[in-house]
Amino acid sequence: MFHLRRIPRSIVACSRWNSSQVTPLVSIDVDNEGIAILQMQRLPVNSLNLELFQAIKDSVIEVEKNKCKGLVFTSASPTIFSAGIDLNELHKPDVKRLTKMKETLFDAFMKVFGSDLITTVAINGYTAAGAFILCLAFEYRVMTTGKAVMGLNDTAVGIPPAPWMGELMTRVMGPRHAEFALISSYMYSAEKALQVGLVDEAAADKEDAIEKCKAYIRLYDQIPVTARINTKRNFRQDYLKKIEQNKQQYTANFVNTISSAEVQKLMDTFMENLKKKKSAKSNKSA
Repeated sequence: MFHLRRIPRSIVACSRWNSSQVTPLVSIDVDNEGIAILQMQRLPVNSLNLELFQAIKDSVIEVEKNKCKGLVFTSASPTIFSAGIDLNELHKPDVKRLTKMKETLFDAFMKVFGSDLITTVAINGYTAAGAFILCLAFEYRVMTTGKAVMGLNDTAVGIPPAPWMGELMTRVMGPRHAEFALISSYMYSAEKALQVGLVDEAAADKEDAIEKCKAYIRLYDQIPVTARINTKRNFRQDYLKKIEQNKQQYTANFVNTISSAEVQKLMDTFMENLKKKKSAKSNKSA
């Protein structure tokens, strides 16, 4: 159990502010302790697109600029964290936009992964693909029990995961669990995710997950800031540097893969199946 100490409000550097980055896509709220809650609100399923990745990156920059005590990232939806990358970005894509979207994904990921903030994520529902990878950039992950599942399901839709994703998952889960997760597209419940090291705690619901994230942030009340930041940088700098150096090539590889005739044929089938499901659901409710 953590030994926690509440910081007096007078020494909290970050205070409530009206964020210029609050858009229809995200919201930022800062509590009395100086902990920022960043919520995705591209409902109903927070599909990640170019604009949402940009909003996430800009929001983290703003939280850093305002010297907040820590960050909790979550979803405005009560049951879904994020369905992953918006399929409209991947199906019959405009190459320039697809390239920009992937570059912005890397920018958002690197901003979180390399941030000096204490970063946490409250995973409060279904979390797949790009959203799952983004969650792994945070220091501390708390996931709700119940129907929530998380995982990288790329192979299930016919897309081989990029090696940098495998390296990231190996950092978090170890090689054996990462290999299984990548090949099988396994979707983990909170209990299973806890067993393999994908998450650090399980929570009853979103509010409980946020509170547990805040408890983790408070853990560092006793740790000198410079020592914490430098130690975190030492652990993360090699992987971050590799992403920075290879971002352009990784992006080109992604664009080539997604634009290929084979993947686009899979996307056609996937989109057609989605239309049929929506139509059947609509007819049932009529």
